[in-house]
Amino acid sequence: MPVTSLTPIKNVYISSAYPDRNFANRTQGDVLFAGTFTGPNDIYRSLLQFDVSPSNRAIPPNSTIESASLVLTLYRNDNPGTATLEVFDLVDFFDQNTVTFNNRPPAGFFQGSATVPGVPTVVRINLTVLVQGWYSGAIPNNGLELRGLENNDSNIIGFRSTRFPNSENWPLLEVTWSKGTLSSTVFDVLAGAPTMSPLIDMSGKEQATFIISNNTNGTLQGSVLVQNSGFSPVSDPSTAFSIPAGQGHVINYTAAVDFLRLSFTAAGSGSYLVQCKTRDE
Repeated sequence: MPVTSLTPIKNVYISSAYPDRNFANRTQGDVLFAGTFTGPNDIYRSLLQFDVSPSNRAIPPNSTIESASLVLTLYRNDNPGTATLEVFDLVDFFDQNTVTFNNRPPAGFFQGSATVPGVPTVVRINLTVLVQGWYSGAIPNNGLELRGLENNDSNIIGFRSTRFPNSENWPLLEVTWSKGTLSSTVFDVLAGAPTMSPLIDMSGKEQATFIISNNTNGTLQGSVLVQNSGFSPVSDPSTAFSIPAGQGHVINYTAAVDFLRLSFTAAGSGSYLVQCKTRDE
């Protein structure tokens, strides 16, 4: 599957010790801090935003987000051992050139976390559900907030920002995606033969995946039936299957037809399960 690596369109840290100062263009603006430094009231957090909208076209329109991870390059960890990094989504807009600790946008829900080791490395946090929501528009994309431990001193952890000279160390959002969108699962429990599975409407679809679970005490046999509106269904002999008792079988089928279904010609005693998903163009 394709993987798209996005760099943030915004990334900056904020500090409660300097509550009205913006750090986008400061000497240390090439880093992203999280945690506490000199004490529990000396809090550092970082804000980031990535553009995953279909209009950006980095991920093609009408795609399915399979997985997404925030990737950060750790260069500093002042904790005595490991530390925890937490990610929250933001519920309002921020301008990286003017945002401060005092005017920062409020954080929303916890989205994920990672254990940060004591040595420089790459840290990954799974944000699949959030990025799926951003891409579909179901969740407003105002960005992310990074938080470290905020209950003691010397808890600072630091990552590289996009202002660091070496772009290989910049933050990334790695998104694995596939073409088209998936339907909900159609399923049915069948028994005996001959019989057929539910009719699958292939209008605007390019692929169907059938998952068959043979829970009978005998061999389950059949094939894919293809059909266009106004015509009788036809069996595709290239798809003929014979599934032993207690086993499963997967059929990935691509065809320019109006309808698909499975025809079962032999079955043992008991029931068998048929699941189907389609992917549009």
